[in-house]
Amino acid sequence: MRANATHPTIVLFALLAAAVTAAAPARAQTSPRPSGYALLSDLVALVAQAGRGAADVATTNTGLLTLAQRVSAASAAKSVDPIFATRFSRLLSAIRQGLLADPGLLYWPMYRASMMDFIEERTGRPPDWNKLVFVVGDHGGSGVGLAMLVEPVMSEVVSLHVHLESLDRRQAILESYMKGAAKSP
Repeated sequence: MRANATHPTIVLFALLAAAVTAAAPARAQTSPRPSGYALLSDLVALVAQAGRGAADVATTNTGLLTLAQRVSAASAAKSVDPIFATRFSRLLSAIRQGLLADPGLLYWPMYRASMMDFIEERTGRPPDWNKLVFVVGDHGGSGVGLAMLVEPVMSEVVSLHVHLESLDRRQAILESYMKGAAKSP
């Protein structure tokens, strides 16, 4: 029964992953900041492997740590902006929490508010408390936690992709708002 319940989530994830992965290489060729697109593509590939069961938790954790090192290096080299680096790091943290088993709910008090805020911020609705506690307490390391995060994770991936695409226009966008504000009574 659990396999049937997660099937729509897997299909949703596959469609979103294909769209983001297909869009990233075309933009990365012309972008002055290709590191961000590569990080997003590699993250989607890693999460897709974990979601399909092609990678175990240890392998996925190693991949997440490698991505954390890469975003840190990219940030230090200024090939990604600080906003991207911060949000991407938060995304890595959310995914890692989704992988971890916490049967005694020992870690949960330290990150529950952040995880719930992340889910609500990226989906527009608060997570179901009972479902969230069930997943964290009983199934966190089995992939169910990751399946529960597919929608907010992919929403953030798309948002970060759009962030990268709009970097060159940010100052002009800001100036247009400031001009509009100056004209208003």
